Amino acid sequence: MDGLYQEYLRISPDIEIRISVDYTMPARQAHEAPPPPHWPETITYLTKPRLSSTFPPALIPLLYHPSPGTKFTPRPSHHPAHVVVKAITTPGHPANGQLGLFAKRKIAGGELIIPYLGVIHHTLTPVDSEGQEEDESDYDLSLLRLSQADTRNPFPGNHISIGIDAAHMGNAGRFVNDFRGIGTAPNAEFKLGRGEGGELRMEIWALKGKGIGKGEEVLVSYGKSWWGARK
Repeated sequence: MDGLYQEYLRISPDIEIRISVDYTMPARQAHEAPPPPHWPETITYLTKPRLSSTFPPALIPLLYHPSPGTKFTPRPSHHPAHVVVKAITTPGHPANGQLGLFAKRKIAGGELIIPYLGVIHHTLTPVDSEGQEEDESDYDLSLLRLSQADTRNPFPGNHISIGIDAAHMGNAGRFVNDFRGIGTAPNAEFKLGRGEGGELRMEIWALKGKGIGKGEEVLVSYGKSWWGARK
């Protein structure tokens, strides 16, 4: 449903009220560059990571080594020529009818495939909190976790979690699928790395000793914790 829904409700012979609910989807933010083919209309295409509007400046130094202060200045990275986003039409594929990431040429084992871009956000968990942090997004990956005892922690009494979420904006890395139900094992993996600007980032690499053939789907393992949280 999209648009404005209205209904009139009579609560007495003389009184009638109008109920209005706006179901209009929020406008997508502008792409940072022309997206690759088959890009979904509702997802903003990024060439560099963004900070959440609520991300504290005090945490920015944790994303760099050495620290540049409180400025976040990542350099853009463009869509690599060796991968393509394609619609999946294979019956029995867990993501049939959705999109996946595929190799346009042979990708050698141990080669960087693509960085994983999205919105960098944070969570502060009080030390005395008994609740567990729950991931609400299927596209949210952890970048850094600090205990309250860590000397780099600028928020005493709180554990810090920094993640990157590509649910609403990102690059082609967001389309990488889990190997389960597709192959016998992953051919790629998530690894922490550094952008050209020195910022901490998540990356997708071809597994050493395996490589990915031309036309094959890039597949990772989302991990037991990802699947456990969605049972």
